[in-house]
Amino acid sequence: MGQTVINLDIPASHKHLNVLGASLGALFERVDFLTDREMLTYNMELALHETCTNIVEHAYQSKEDGRIRVSITLSETDRQLVIDLYDKGISFNITEAKEPNLDEVQIRGYGLFLMRQLLDEVIYTPSKVENHWHLVKNL
Repeated sequence: MGQTVINLDIPASHKHLNVLGASLGALFERVDFLTDREMLTYNMELALHETCTNIVEHAYQSKEDGRIRVSITLSETDRQLVIDLYDKGISFNITEAKEPNLDEVQIRGYGLFLMRQLLDEVIYTPSKVENHWHLVKNL
């Protein structure tokens, strides 16, 4: 048992987000202690996709030249998945993000809500140099 780290640097575009999901799924296939691998993979791919979608659409405002650096760390010893994402796009104040009204139908605004439901820890650190998302899931 130990720690596995995968580092990726992908274009900040919707068409490249599946690379992250595929990497995460392939990583989970190699871990023996996971009890509900299929559900965990789905939930973590969804959380990662929502985070990256926010980066693509808000930080880079869908501009084609942005990059997302990703570090995925799976600690079998601690039974924890840690995903760190870095972008050089526009930052925001996470405390001002509105929770969606679950009693009303709305098309947008569920990303951060979903991330917080699926993960044990969601920390966003804005910076003029590089924004950082720190996501943790206890396994």
